[in-house]
Amino acid sequence: MVQLRDVVEDFQKLQLDDTFRFSCHPDMACFNGCCRDLNQYLTPYDILRLKNRLKLSSQQFLDQFTECHTGPRSGLPVVSLKMLKDENLNCPFVSPAGCTVYEDRPGSCRTYPLGRMAVRKPGRPSCREFYILIREAHCLGFTQPRQWTVRQWKKDQQLDTYNEMNDLMLDVLSLKRSGQKKLSTEENALFYTACYDLDRFRDLTLEKRLWECAAVQKEMAEAIREDDVALLRFAIEWIKRSLFGETF
Repeated sequence: MVQLRDVVEDFQKLQLDDTFRFSCHPDMACFNGCCRDLNQYLTPYDILRLKNRLKLSSQQFLDQFTECHTGPRSGLPVVSLKMLKDENLNCPFVSPAGCTVYEDRPGSCRTYPLGRMAVRKPGRPSCREFYILIREAHCLGFTQPRQWTVRQWKKDQQLDTYNEMNDLMLDVLSLKRSGQKKLSTEENALFYTACYDLDRFRDLTLEKRLWECAAVQKEMAEAIREDDVALLRFAIEWIKRSLFGETF
């Protein structure tokens, strides 16, 4: 989910049935050009997909491929992909033939050349979304004849699951902003573990039996032992309750 609220006027705004022309393939001179020198933020769901794809524990993935810093607006831990220290600062997952983790690439990579803006008002189950078209000077994809609607692009790139999972964090950000609570060092560490170091959070959940104080349904308590997606959903709800005081 792209956070471009302050500069959105510099981009073309698109609704779901608006059209744009774009295509990308290995025969293009700019192929892989967008996979270098990036500030590539990773969402909790991005990390879940990538660490499973690479058959790594979440801690192994985080240590090897990411950097963590504090979000300037949220004040919360933010994880970004660590670029290679080569001449082009390439993504560690790009090869001459293209993306080596394509089926599990991050949501922002799937969305490109679009950026997604999403807002959910308190108490509303669904988000209001729109998209922006990001035209970069090096990209020749816009010269291609293939035409899409935003709706078609979302389906082709299998964005619905990524958007749904990433939108779970909107409530966390809203609670953080509304309460103006500054997390302690220990709370920030717990936030990082629950969001990003999912395998360690599973160990913590099982050790402390966190589902009992959360009063979750029996089915979820069983699912979080094996299902990473169920565990991530629980982790985000746990953050809302334990760090920001919201009830389940």
